[in-house]
Amino acid sequence: MGISKRHAPTSPARSSESLAAAIERSLLHDRSRGAPVMPPDAKVLLIIDNHVVDWSKYFRNPNDFPIRVEQADFPELDVLCTEHSLTIEINQNGRDPRTFCPQAAFVGPSATHSPQSKTILRSMIAAGIPFVNSHTSMIAFMDKNNLHQPTTFPVVISVNEGYQGIGKIKVNSNEELCDVEGMLQIMGKGDTEVEVEPFIELKYDLHVQKIGNDIKTFLRRGISKNWKSNVGSSVLEQIPTNERHRQYLHAICEHVGRMSICSIDILVSKDGREYVHDINDVIALFGESQEDDRRSAAALLRAILAPPPRLPSRPSMEHVARHRDGRIPQHNSAQHNNVQRAPSIEKKPAELIEKKELKEQASVTSQSSFADDTMGQLKRTFAGIFGDVG
Repeated sequence: MGISKRHAPTSPARSSESLAAAIERSLLHDRSRGAPVMPPDAKVLLIIDNHVVDWSKYFRNPNDFPIRVEQADFPELDVLCTEHSLTIEINQNGRDPRTFCPQAAFVGPSATHSPQSKTILRSMIAAGIPFVNSHTSMIAFMDKNNLHQPTTFPVVISVNEGYQGIGKIKVNSNEELCDVEGMLQIMGKGDTEVEVEPFIELKYDLHVQKIGNDIKTFLRRGISKNWKSNVGSSVLEQIPTNERHRQYLHAICEHVGRMSICSIDILVSKDGREYVHDINDVIALFGESQEDDRRSAAALLRAILAPPPRLPSRPSMEHVARHRDGRIPQHNSAQHNNVQRAPSIEKKPAELIEKKELKEQASVTSQSSFADDTMGQLKRTFAGIFGDVG
């Protein structure tokens, strides 16, 4: 008599735990897999950005030339720059160091700016590494805090290129400004950059961005009581770009140099006046079109790395003869070609020698006649001034 064993059903908690473990193992397996093998002639592109967005997926086109994408943030980069080359080493946690020479570079919108970021960019510019924007515009945007005007309160103090409302303080009096200055001296230890700008009571702000030939405008209106329009709850909508803002972009590109990617932040006060607040060459992406904007930026980078077009093939001798004579050379038979080819080969050296002698003789004759004409003109000129010289 057989004994049947019945197993208790698996509890939901145990099954969900095993499912979570399976998902974790799958994720670990995906992380452990290395990058796809690239051919040795692949173009190397350095993307300086955090790891929230994987930029390599925008360059996976099997019908295009291969592009090897190396993505790292500024704190993970070590640069060795010489007179003729640039070597980048990436040091990331859990991965072996990678060393390479990039053929183009791009700074993403979420890159972590550090005191070394300007030094890294200047080294890459000195080595001639191409970017989407021109080198002159990049140098101009590295040091933007060069404007001076009388301070009228209230003012807004921006610390170390503050962005997204972080690192910005509103100061209402000179006493508050002294307190903030003392705090910055203790915290910054001499490495702090401070920008002071007038405070504007906002109605809304505009973000005008340019990526290639595509220009978009976003309107952002804060619905919270915070004086910062980009902090707290806000409403974002895309609006048509007017001609005045297009002229702003055109004037900026003419002033600092070629820029394929740039943006303008415009503050609109409650009385309707517009204030150009900030101009950036590394832009933040807004709205539901961020994925399309990244593809547009990738297309610009792909155009920089594209190999030069092939030169057209040289036309054959038969094609040249056809165009010179205006008719197609006729060949009756192979035997006729062989019979006629031998005498032409024998006559060719004699004809070349004869033509060369005639050319040299003609050149000597022309030179002598030119010299005689010149001497005759000189004699006639001097005879008119000093009398006949013989």
